[in-house]
Amino acid sequence: MNHSFVILLALSGLPLSILAQADAEAEPETDENFSTRVTTQQKPWTKREFRNDPKDFQFAIVTDRTGGMRPGVFSRAVTKVNELQPEFVITVGDLIAGGGWQKDEKEIRRQWKEFNGFVDRFEMPFFYLPGNHDVSNGLMDRIWDEKYGVRYYSFVYKDVLFLCLNTQDGEGSQPFIGQEQINWVKEELAHYDDVRWTMVFIHQPLWVFEEGIMRNVNGERVLKKSKTGWPEVEASLSGRKHTVYAGHVHRYAKYERNEANYYTLGTTGGGSALRGSPFGEFDHASWITMTDEGPRMMNLTLDGMLPEDVTTEADQKFWRGLKFSENFRETFPFRNKTLTLPLSNPLETPLVCQFSWILPVSDNWTVNPRRFSVELEPGEKRELQFTVSHVGDLSNYFPLPRMLSHFHGEEEQFHLERTIALPLDLTDHVKRYPEQSRLSATEVEPIIDGQLLESLWEGEPTVGRLIPREVDGYSPLETQAWIYHDNSNLYVGIRCHEPLLRDILSETKTRDGEVREDDSIEILLDANNDKKSFHHLAVNSGGVLFDALLKNEKWNSTAVVATAKEEGAWTVELAIPLKEINADLDANREWGFQIVRNRPRLGEKKSYQWSPTFWYGNYLPPLFGKLEVE
Repeated sequence: MNHSFVILLALSGLPLSILAQADAEAEPETDENFSTRVTTQQKPWTKREFRNDPKDFQFAIVTDRTGGMRPGVFSRAVTKVNELQPEFVITVGDLIAGGGWQKDEKEIRRQWKEFNGFVDRFEMPFFYLPGNHDVSNGLMDRIWDEKYGVRYYSFVYKDVLFLCLNTQDGEGSQPFIGQEQINWVKEELAHYDDVRWTMVFIHQPLWVFEEGIMRNVNGERVLKKSKTGWPEVEASLSGRKHTVYAGHVHRYAKYERNEANYYTLGTTGGGSALRGSPFGEFDHASWITMTDEGPRMMNLTLDGMLPEDVTTEADQKFWRGLKFSENFRETFPFRNKTLTLPLSNPLETPLVCQFSWILPVSDNWTVNPRRFSVELEPGEKRELQFTVSHVGDLSNYFPLPRMLSHFHGEEEQFHLERTIALPLDLTDHVKRYPEQSRLSATEVEPIIDGQLLESLWEGEPTVGRLIPREVDGYSPLETQAWIYHDNSNLYVGIRCHEPLLRDILSETKTRDGEVREDDSIEILLDANNDKKSFHHLAVNSGGVLFDALLKNEKWNSTAVVATAKEEGAWTVELAIPLKEINADLDANREWGFQIVRNRPRLGEKKSYQWSPTFWYGNYLPPLFGKLEVE
């Protein structure tokens, strides 16, 4: 009995026998951390014990920041993690943009200085771990060693072993753990054989590479496996309580391997489509509470909290499997093709599946059936078939139809929407049937004021249509471009239709700044048609110029640039000296050419282009369109 509590009750005037009985029945019992002046037998709180085991602790994991970095996200995460006050923070790598191609020591050091500026704001210890963006060549390895000493290490905190491994063992970014590191892992595990738990942190999810990843090889789906050294590490972990955390893939998923939980984590600012929890695509920090029963985990998004099984391996397999069985290499002509969509319900409740084809405005594509719905029982498998046909010519081949799918499982609270693309080898298609137009000569020398008032901007545009990179829809707004040349210059005039001119962005004010993050136009010119090099000019709606030769931003042209606004549009004019883009009108009668419009709205940047390059991005010369020079 708590004596001070009895004395307090005795002073209330109640008999000690009653007080003793009340004290015996009162729960939870008071301890050095808890006291109360409530004297009734019934208490206004539950009888659970306080969760104050001194061996329990909390820490946070932040994940990939780079690989398509979105500025500002990691900084926000630091602020929010500080509010939660974990005992320490650890990472799964890819901390700087870096990359194996990066050989500029000054730039690498600048990137580390920037990142460590964020780390310095953490109010608790931060534990580093290398990713393939951080240690991908000898120079980056040397800088890492200089700053952080070792590329793999361990520590013990409150009887829990933390193994922080390097999955880029050796120069390069291939997933691999060498024998020296494997032997070290075995020694560490033997030395700490009596810890209550082992936590393993790796950047690349090596078990995924060992089990194999489906790749397209010559139009066929092939399972490609890699030897990474992971099976030997995994065997050393067998029989002990452990958990494995990895990054790299930018998608969250929970796996069960080796009688343990393995996780691939999402992003903390790295490249992501951010399609949400069904796809495992979200920015987050993982919050771990360590207990004797094992780690308890919640994923804290920057906008909320998600449970640790928000996406399971079964969920990932389900949505990744939402693709047609066929893979057509011959894309044009495309007539009366049968598409097969295999479905399997992974839930323990019925799954309602609805499909609707979204067709271009023209009548050049037909699909039968256009809409379809089906209910699948738990574990049931079915195959759906559709007949798709294109009846036009190359000029109206794009944009392509796409199928919107919606899945709903009541009791599981499972909701998933996904757009399913036609199974076409479009890279081969664009190489075979590139976009083409004519580069005409002119005797009119325009005044470069952005106004598009000269006669050469009044005829049929050289480029009259831009489409999304995914080629599965139309640009919501029209973009027209006129391109001419004389003996000295290339002249480009562009009209970007925009109903809400007040919404256009032109925040970048300095030459060679991030103009592509604003409303902007990009011009890519491969004037010698070598399909390797190109000159890159970009102009934002405020008239600020970015120019580069490939990725060399130190190259500057003497191009004259101006922008203006008119009713319902903003406009661009450029005069680009031919000699500066290595244009020989007599020697090269065919140029590689690409035009891109960037239109950021509501926190995302939409990109529209003339010649489709799909997931490769805008800067792949073999997929540029063609300009035939007059």
